[in-house]
Amino acid sequence: MELFLFGTLLHRPLFEVVAGAPGEWRPGRRARHRVARVEGQSFPVMVEGGAAAYGALVSGLDAEALARLHFYEAAFDYAPAEIEVLDAAERPVRALAYLPKPGRWRAASQDWNLGEWIAGQGALTVEAAHEAMSLFGQVPPQKMGQRHGQILFRAASRLRGAAVPPGEGPSRDEVTLHELRRPYMNFFAAEEMDLSFRRFDGTMSPVLERAIWAAGDAALVLPYDPVRDRVLLIEQFRPGPYRRGDPSPWLLEPIAGRIDPGESPEQAACREAQEEAGLQLERLELVADSYVSPGTTTEHFHLFVGLADLPDDLPGLGGNAEEAEDIRSHLMSWAAFDARLTAHGFRLIPLELAGHWLARNRERLRASA
Repeated sequence: MELFLFGTLLHRPLFEVVAGAPGEWRPGRRARHRVARVEGQSFPVMVEGGAAAYGALVSGLDAEALARLHFYEAAFDYAPAEIEVLDAAERPVRALAYLPKPGRWRAASQDWNLGEWIAGQGALTVEAAHEAMSLFGQVPPQKMGQRHGQILFRAASRLRGAAVPPGEGPSRDEVTLHELRRPYMNFFAAEEMDLSFRRFDGTMSPVLERAIWAAGDAALVLPYDPVRDRVLLIEQFRPGPYRRGDPSPWLLEPIAGRIDPGESPEQAACREAQEEAGLQLERLELVADSYVSPGTTTEHFHLFVGLADLPDDLPGLGGNAEEAEDIRSHLMSWAAFDARLTAHGFRLIPLELAGHWLARNRERLRASA
């Protein structure tokens, strides 16, 4: 039986990643239905009403391809159901379509548009599908669905990385990836690679095993008030120092948070400032845009100093309750901050880097305030 596709799988690159096969396509439509946006999501649902829901009839898929498609759709609570559609010659055809469980998704009044979705979400969804489909046969589809938000964060990071202009050294074309394994995938992902690369003497290295911690990109901002000449730091518990055995696993830090898919680093910095400290940033100054520890993690930091009004009555406690954040804010005069910075009194390199940048640029910022 053919499949009737009406949503994101009409994007051929996504379909081929998910199915692992191209299939054979022809036009189709379901009369007296429309393709509507799902409220709060980027994908659609087919509902009654309207002239017709247009899509494609796909055949030529083996059992493996169908199982892969069923797995992907089930992660979002869609399941195959037999329906009647019309082909291009207006002939009725019995086909399978992926429909949601009753009541699972709420249709919006607006129709869903494939072209707009491809322009805004296509590349991200295709990139995420590569990682999502690596879970096929490994976990139930519901588990993949639970992890898909984190998969999107990592996919967005890879797309940002691929968009960076080439540097002066050898390119990634000099690296051969022989095998990629993900023994752990949840909030972060552990990736083990068998790879080889061209050495500086021109020969290829042997196949080497390397492991990295795959994470999303982050925006960090040190708020500074050039009029009052003070900074704001936040304090929160950190599991890294705790597991290292540090007797004081609460750290003073700049405001920080992961960059949401589709969000710019600047937008993320402003959003996190509001969430963590109730701040409205007036302007951002870029301090650094760089890797954190390239031998062990994909994580990439976008570090800013943010100009802001920092009065005495700022909220002392903050954080996103949905993420169980427990954050305390600290106002610190520049003199006190600089003295502690000079004495190596902070324990976080991004904070020290932002502090030294501010020391070099403070007079300029104060002069223009």
